Amino acid sequence: MENPKYNRLRDPDVLLSILDNLPTSIFVKDENLRFVYSNELHCQMIGKPEEALIGKCDSDFYRGEEAEGFLANDRAVIEGGQTNISEEMASQESGMTMPVLTRKARLKAPDGNTYLIGTNADLTEIKKRENQYRALTATVPVGVLQIEEGGGISFSNPLFNVYCGGDGSGEEGSHLVKQLAEAHPGFPGVACKFEGNVQVMGAEPRAMLVMSSGWLHLGGEKRSAIVSIIDVSEMTELRRINEEVSRLNKELAANMKKLAEAQDELVKKGRMEQLGQLTATVAHELRNPLGAVRTSSFLLDRKLRGKDLGIEGQLDRINKGIVRCDNIITQLLDFSRTRQLACQPEDLDGWLAGVMEEMAKGLPHAVSINVLLGLDGTMVPFDPARLQRAIVNLVANASEAMVGQGDDPSKFACASPSISVTTRRVGEEVCIEVKDNGPGMSAEVIARIREPLFTTKSFGTGLGVPAVEQIVTQHGGRLQIDAEPGNGAAFILWLPLTAVDDGSQDDAKVA
Repeated sequence: MENPKYNRLRDPDVLLSILDNLPTSIFVKDENLRFVYSNELHCQMIGKPEEALIGKCDSDFYRGEEAEGFLANDRAVIEGGQTNISEEMASQESGMTMPVLTRKARLKAPDGNTYLIGTNADLTEIKKRENQYRALTATVPVGVLQIEEGGGISFSNPLFNVYCGGDGSGEEGSHLVKQLAEAHPGFPGVACKFEGNVQVMGAEPRAMLVMSSGWLHLGGEKRSAIVSIIDVSEMTELRRINEEVSRLNKELAANMKKLAEAQDELVKKGRMEQLGQLTATVAHELRNPLGAVRTSSFLLDRKLRGKDLGIEGQLDRINKGIVRCDNIITQLLDFSRTRQLACQPEDLDGWLAGVMEEMAKGLPHAVSINVLLGLDGTMVPFDPARLQRAIVNLVANASEAMVGQGDDPSKFACASPSISVTTRRVGEEVCIEVKDNGPGMSAEVIARIREPLFTTKSFGTGLGVPAVEQIVTQHGGRLQIDAEPGNGAAFILWLPLTAVDDGSQDDAKVA
């Protein structure tokens, strides 16, 4: 069953009423190119009522050349059967002309006749806007062009003409567009944004920032792309200059830092040399009278001990004081010595076993010693006398950190104080690790423990660790310190397997 509404739409009066009220100019011509229908909007555009148009052709309303052009266009549509779209200037009865976009097509009607159906669109407002846009593009600091899908340039603003070095719609503009197409695949038909280099004949290459809309339907049969181009050569050069200035500033800052470090090192070295000379002088001046005190104490002890005079305690304190002073003098001399090392290849494990066996006799009985040797006879070049001073310093420091002078167990830092001395090989280095289970050290102490005269003890000189580091450095090695509060401390001496030429280290002072 047919829809009643559909039947009503087939009523000619209804259809004509719809056509008359469409917001589009519509006209129909017969095979002889005479008007057979004109809706209200087409009549208004022509400036004549429908009854004045029916049965007439364009030559009845337009001037000779204009009418011949319209009729030739119509004949091509009627005879060729192809749809035609064209932009024309139509004259009105008042004498004024207007730009119109006309679409025409041939229709074979059910009655067997052939008709030409056409529509007109008034382009007056569009042309006004187009002129405004063109005026705007003439003032913006951006090159603008319109590229047709076929490859031609239908519009270019003045700045683009400057960029291409000539006529933007001619060979110069095509040459620039070709360069841009080589710089980015898909340009200009694909929406994109990129930076490319273009070169105009006789000029230096320029960096261009390019933005394309991709293919758009802007009216007419073919699509177009709107392309904007900005010369960023100056910005690129400025960016390069900024990067270069930034690089130079970083280099300057690094060099200034090195200079400051070098100045600090020179000042530090001068102070260290003065300190070394002073400590050497003080040590030598004290050692002679201390020798006399030691001799006198020995004689007194020999004559008076065992005679019930009650002075044994005083004699013991004198002897301990002598030992303590002797250790301080030894530290001062260790720190001030700059003589060349007497290195010779030796079985480090065998030598260290003997050193530790001798040291264990002088440590407090509460401290246990564990020696784990892992070099398996590896020959290492070192100065036995100097390296022994470093080991003695580290073991003595570890003992003092845990038990102090070893007299009062209530003052011990841990219940079972122990020191482990281990050796191992890592690559082309060997290490001697002296580790204790004492109170450890804070990060602040670790940061300063290498400084001469810095100490956390009430009876220390603050030269023990600096002297150890100096000895290790003279061997071409390094000192590593690992410690945490409450977890003990480890001092690791890294020594090379190849002897170093330390003749240049005679004046070395390492804090």
